[in-house]
Amino acid sequence: MKQAFILRGLPGSGKTHYAHSLADELVAGDDSQFFICSTDDYFTNEEGRYEFHKSKLPQYHNLNLARFINALAQGIPLVIVDNTNIKKWEFIAYTSAAQAMGYQVKEVIVGEVKDKSMQHLYAKRNVHGVALKTISKMAHIFEW
Repeated sequence: MKQAFILRGLPGSGKTHYAHSLADELVAGDDSQFFICSTDDYFTNEEGRYEFHKSKLPQYHNLNLARFINALAQGIPLVIVDNTNIKKWEFIAYTSAAQAMGYQVKEVIVGEVKDKSMQHLYAKRNVHGVALKTISKMAHIFEW
């Protein structure tokens, strides 16, 4: 059975860790059996440093969607989207593409979105330097 997982959650909630743990659990970490699509990959420079540029976000989201569709077209058994996906419109194209390609789609909310103490923890541990104020704003507009 081919599966697509759409991860959702605040920065620092553990989405990337969850994605890799899921791959280890479902396909024993066999690199040919899974693919993780994260828009964050496009913000990583040649030296491996993360450099966020808000102006590039729409372009990089489109590139990530294209990469996701390509992985589906290749028939990779497990394809995971590792993005915040705060609003439903942000991931509907992923869901539609996966369903059209015969994948079972599962949406997973990682972490506690509305818990203020968890938002503080996420602000401290997210690797991209997203401030607590931004994380709290994202939590406030999160669509269920």
